[in-house]
Amino acid sequence: METASVDFEEKLEEDAIEDVDNRLDHSVMSGQQSLRHVVNPFLVFSLSVFGASTLLFGFDNNVISPIAALEPFVSKYQGINPVTGTYAFTARNQDLIFAVPLIGTIIGAWAASTIQFKFGRKWAITGCYIVSIGGVLLQLFAKNLGMFVAGRAWNGVGYGCAMAISPLYLSEVVPAFMRGRAVASQNIFTIFSGVIATVIVNATSGMKGKVSYMIPLAVQCAIPVILVPFTAMLPESPVWLVSKGRVEEARHNLRKLRGYSDEEVEQELQLIERSELSEREIGKDAKFSELFNRQNLKRTVTASSLLSMNQVSGVILSTTYSTIFLEQIGVNNPFQLTVASACCQLAGALIGPFVVDSAGRRPVALVGMTLLMVIDFVAGGLAFKETSSKSISLAIAILSFIFNVIWTASFYGLSLVVPSEVANVRLRNLTMSYTVGWCQTTAVITSLAVPQITSAGAGNLGAKAYLLFGGCMACIIIFTFFMIPETKGLTFPQIDEMYEKGVPAWRWNSEQSNLTNMEEKVATSPKK
Repeated sequence: METASVDFEEKLEEDAIEDVDNRLDHSVMSGQQSLRHVVNPFLVFSLSVFGASTLLFGFDNNVISPIAALEPFVSKYQGINPVTGTYAFTARNQDLIFAVPLIGTIIGAWAASTIQFKFGRKWAITGCYIVSIGGVLLQLFAKNLGMFVAGRAWNGVGYGCAMAISPLYLSEVVPAFMRGRAVASQNIFTIFSGVIATVIVNATSGMKGKVSYMIPLAVQCAIPVILVPFTAMLPESPVWLVSKGRVEEARHNLRKLRGYSDEEVEQELQLIERSELSEREIGKDAKFSELFNRQNLKRTVTASSLLSMNQVSGVILSTTYSTIFLEQIGVNNPFQLTVASACCQLAGALIGPFVVDSAGRRPVALVGMTLLMVIDFVAGGLAFKETSSKSISLAIAILSFIFNVIWTASFYGLSLVVPSEVANVRLRNLTMSYTVGWCQTTAVITSLAVPQITSAGAGNLGAKAYLLFGGCMACIIIFTFFMIPETKGLTFPQIDEMYEKGVPAWRWNSEQSNLTNMEEKVATSPKK
């Protein structure tokens, strides 16, 4: 048993060195190509269509809050709130509308791995669209609140699955030097669709009758209908095709996606084959329980933490519950301010990729989280002022908009980057599935709790709830200082060595030079 263990460790070390060589070979090849030479219109088209899959989530996440604040919608599915005497959903019904459907996203996220492995990226995402269409149609023609909630859960299965599949395709169809930007483009699509959703509901909010909420839902249904034929035109991921032994199809698709010669296409295909073989060996027989053994527990907790902790930062008040929250604090024109809130998220999404890459992970995390904590405490403190003051309500609303910009540019952006960097290569797929599943579980819990904390007839804290989130942010900052390392500029083998040596997260910067020198020796050593 001991000999087998040593052999296995030696095999992992050899694979790690080969992986470094692959990355160096690929970066050299990519560096020889100008961006204009590599990128062709068909690649841009493929990235745009597949990146647009996140429109499903962005639209759904932002359209429901203003819809749930429309009087015709509340009238149909509940009636007058007995506590407030207005057309506003009770805390219980808010839980049903906002939290319960998230269970569908958990199911979709966990199912994604099996579905895309069998059917490929393209046809799996097409299936997600078809599922989404059925869910939104059920919402459109729901006779009661139960049917509407079922439709949202059904739709959640579709976009939860799509969220887990689309990053794989985007990272696999571009050259290595473009992967970060390609995957990060999803954030822009997600937030942009949220802006469109709030603009549409703002435009229909003055209409009488059910048309005020049916038009936004009809637009939501149209998104996957439009995406299905365009997605069917895309090439399947060359990486997935190679993993299935369909090398000739992979060569054909890679040629369509690249702007350079057949010889260079052949070089990249060989690199894909080598990388696929290496990853298959490293990940062979990987078990879910390995995520929580002594060797990997710290990495698993670090990878899965930020995406889940986002839920208790306070952003839920200015995103998922934005319109309802703005009505609760008594601002004028809550529908128009919801549009402003979504635009602030979009601004942060545009800034985020540049900030994270230039400043580094830890500085962005610690500075951004500190600012978010300050906003939480200031907004919560203002809520103790005269509740009828429109100026106080507007100040809280403005603080929530600033919160959105900082949150999207720092906390949210890092939540997508960190899991992809700190996960053990052998357990990467399992780590990502666990991260998404745990995130959605946390989202269910938070979405259930917020109405009980903020709504009249329940906790009735309103904007004072920001103080609770401020306390959560203080704990998150402490966790980040001790657990989130600086991974900017590090390769996966370097990250592995940092964890193997037990280097504390706050000391990774000082250790990077030694690792850089080591990797340079590996890169310059002759290959067998």
